[in-house]
Amino acid sequence: MRRRKRSNTSSEEFDKTEFVEKELEDKFSLWMLRIIIKLDGSKKFLNKDNSFEKDSIAYFLDVGKYTEMDKSDFKRSEVLTILKENLAKLEKRKRFTSSKLLAKNIKQISELMNLSLYEEQILEFKILLNQYDILDETADLLGNSLNTYQTKKALSVILDIPSKNINEIFRSTSKLSRSSILSINKNYHHDLNSKLEIINNEFADNMLNLDENISVMIKDSVRPCERSSLKLKDYEHISKDIDIVIPYLKNAIETKKQGVNILFYGLPGTGKTELAKTISSVLKTNLFEISYADEDDESIDGYQRLKAYKTAQALLSNQNILLMYDEAEDIFDSSDNPLAPKRQDNKAWLNRILETNTIPTIWITNNIYSIDNAMVRRFDFTIEVPIPNKSKRAEI
Repeated sequence: MRRRKRSNTSSEEFDKTEFVEKELEDKFSLWMLRIIIKLDGSKKFLNKDNSFEKDSIAYFLDVGKYTEMDKSDFKRSEVLTILKENLAKLEKRKRFTSSKLLAKNIKQISELMNLSLYEEQILEFKILLNQYDILDETADLLGNSLNTYQTKKALSVILDIPSKNINEIFRSTSKLSRSSILSINKNYHHDLNSKLEIINNEFADNMLNLDENISVMIKDSVRPCERSSLKLKDYEHISKDIDIVIPYLKNAIETKKQGVNILFYGLPGTGKTELAKTISSVLKTNLFEISYADEDDESIDGYQRLKAYKTAQALLSNQNILLMYDEAEDIFDSSDNPLAPKRQDNKAWLNRILETNTIPTIWITNNIYSIDNAMVRRFDFTIEVPIPNKSKRAEI
């Protein structure tokens, strides 16, 4: 849950722990002061008329008493001098405490992806920025129309990371970018929090509050499937295809072969999803599904689902699993129907995903004819799952 501020009326009554846990106070102060002093956030924080943008920020940074004074009773330079002195003291510190649970969860991710210390720091910053109003409101002092260059510069200054390292971390081929765990939104100008994109808000909340395996951290985007009640004998009408696919997937899992993709297609209700579950059971693997709806049963668009898919590839590749991407029309539909689901038009990008995925994936669609033929040829196997005959339906 996002940590929101509570109103306080004076310096004596102000309690920083109403905004952030005790162990994060100094780290937040350092970041906030760098935004105000080193990135010119002071212009908006305290304008020339001695009006504060947010009293809560002033209280948190120990200059709250000036918000209670008449504007003519103090000079702007007096406040800024105090802030600069406080920043200088914090800059001399070697180490800062953090959330123990968040640090543990980031270490989990780091070990799976072999992240650098700088990448860990940026991931921590984004999660805290996403969850705490006091930090987000201070970052808003930088404006709501940052471009990619300004975003990278802000991160470099706030976290004291060299610019060349920031550029490397956010290259399209970097670990964080490829996994979609953290990236910079290059399409629009936004505030700092919006420019930095993570999988979803639930992930940030889970990282701060759950002491679980990493698969639980992404449960809102990638969820384990229940076992099917069906058996292979229920799919005798396509046994020839299944007899080829199962050993192929078995070998792919054992050898950790990359770029393994199977496409099931057919009319709704023919058992495509249950077939994927059945195959997973036969192979003695766990099956994880890329979610197509959130906890409120609202649909998740193709862009967000592909981000979740890339994240699963990065974080779950060391486990004995298969992935299932059901209702794949949202990314593969190549029709010109304006009512068609949102899709990804960048075929080269989709091809690259299919060629480099580390976990074998079963893709499912109701309408193969809406998928470009060149894309269909990218799959190792394309299998139609037809309606069983009347006696087999009765048996099932």
